[in-house]
Amino acid sequence: MVQLLVQQHAAPRSIALDYAIGICCVWVSGGFFLDAWAHGHVPMESFFTPYHAVFYSGMLVLALVVLAYALHYRARGYGWTNAIPRSYRLALIGIPMFVLAGLGDMLWHRIFGLEEGVDALLSPTHQILGLSIFFLASGPIRSVLADRHRARTLAQQLPLVLGLATWLILAHFGTAYAFDPAAGRTNAPPPILPFNSNYLTSLSIGYYKIATGALIVIFQSTLVAGFALWVISRIRPCPGVVTLLLLIGNVPAAAAFTNQTPLLAITIAQALGAGLLADALIMRYDPHPVPAKIEAYYWFAAAVPMTYIGIYLIGMSLYEGIWWDWNVALGSWIWSGVCGFALSLLIVARRTA
Repeated sequence: MVQLLVQQHAAPRSIALDYAIGICCVWVSGGFFLDAWAHGHVPMESFFTPYHAVFYSGMLVLALVVLAYALHYRARGYGWTNAIPRSYRLALIGIPMFVLAGLGDMLWHRIFGLEEGVDALLSPTHQILGLSIFFLASGPIRSVLADRHRARTLAQQLPLVLGLATWLILAHFGTAYAFDPAAGRTNAPPPILPFNSNYLTSLSIGYYKIATGALIVIFQSTLVAGFALWVISRIRPCPGVVTLLLLIGNVPAAAAFTNQTPLLAITIAQALGAGLLADALIMRYDPHPVPAKIEAYYWFAAAVPMTYIGIYLIGMSLYEGIWWDWNVALGSWIWSGVCGFALSLLIVARRTA
């Protein structure tokens, strides 16, 4: 009878497996940014580079961990389909997807050469590699959510943080051209000189850079608010969850594209400031999309992205000054709060529909 029950049920949840997969996913996704940095800073003429080895080795370790876990429970009488926890069944599609994408990437490079800029972010094989890690990172997330009523400590919730941080890293990787609003003075367009032959060109560049910067503020605000709101809508997060999520999820992008600018330090300050505020609000008000907590939820939705963008604007102003005028700076900062508040309305509407 025991043997029959084992054959009919999936292997139990393992927090050790959750940690291993979560760490490997951060390892691989962080390796993507190391490779992206190398594409822009190091002469690369081959697919076989130490930068590729970083994230491919991470996937190798991940696959070996899954294989060892499956063999362990197979030896205990579980069938192959039940030798892994149920929350990982969809996630493990990412392993064969990654292998096929890796082989495809090698062929792609041989046929079309190595990417050097934005084309590296939009390469189809690179996008499939990212999608495979997106699937794998869903395993720890689903595992913690399936056991959320017992996941009451930071140690028990940390695998979910690692999975979500991987998703945030991947979002930044696929949209790395929309990471820095470029408000710093070194990014200012050429001065607009009336009655000059370059007047219209300078005017167009200035308008384009302001519009692009404002759109990046809106995008980054929506991204940060979305992840923070998702967390408090699904679990009762422990102190430190949002701070760790933003730190792990945001810093790799800034580290890859710092180029001796203050962006890395400012991004760390943004993640710390917004994360600590979010955790403080969670501890004090327990914001949640339910009627009794809805007002705190709305305030949380606006305060977190406004803090994130506000620290960016203040940090850039202190370090080198910003070339945006006060209308653009304040308007963009207000937009960040609007984006978070709008997301909260959508989440509440969906839950009450």
